[in-house]
Amino acid sequence: MLGIGFAAPARAEVGATVSAFSDLRFRGYSLSEGSPVAILDLAFDDPSGFYADAAGTGVFRNSGPAPLALQLTGGYAKRLKSGTTLDFGITHSTYSSYSSAARGNSYTELYAGIARGALSSRIFLSPHYFESGRWSAYGEVNGSVSPARRWNVDGHVGVQVPLHAPYGQSYRREVDWRLGITRELGRLSLHAAWSAGAPGRDFYRGRGHSRSTLVLGASWVL
Repeated sequence: MLGIGFAAPARAEVGATVSAFSDLRFRGYSLSEGSPVAILDLAFDDPSGFYADAAGTGVFRNSGPAPLALQLTGGYAKRLKSGTTLDFGITHSTYSSYSSAARGNSYTELYAGIARGALSSRIFLSPHYFESGRWSAYGEVNGSVSPARRWNVDGHVGVQVPLHAPYGQSYRREVDWRLGITRELGRLSLHAAWSAGAPGRDFYRGRGHSRSTLVLGASWVL
């Protein structure tokens, strides 16, 4: 018997993940003012390299649940023959009045990145980083290792560099870092991460808070 096979064309992948975290941290700061959050993330990945992502976040306060943030991302990733992946894209984030970022309720960043093996790095550039006319650049390095089956340890270091501030204002260069661990249980993943930043403290609810905190969470792949 003669068998004839036809290669099926590659299909785009669409995924959805629901997550809950004890705090929403961003570059060493709390955007949820220390309150727990829930996130719905929708992702689209095309075999050509184009991808898109939409993430909606809600926050749980004493007054009840409320919308917190919406982040939209689109980009293109190209894997080279050497195994290195190049990545380019744009991301836009909008925050509600329930966020500690309400003083500047949105920002847009262009980014470029490179990844190989367990290491990846990206550079972000924003012309209005949480404030109109505030140019800022951010660079990050991320690493991930799996010490045992279904266990993953990841690390992150980032530097925020002010490029131009409106109205003669001045901003400091800041550093943030995170060390996390993830345990996979089928579709469910459990997370724990220590997040911190320097210099200075975080301010919300009328008082100062440490930028070092333990964030706990869980994710479910739909």
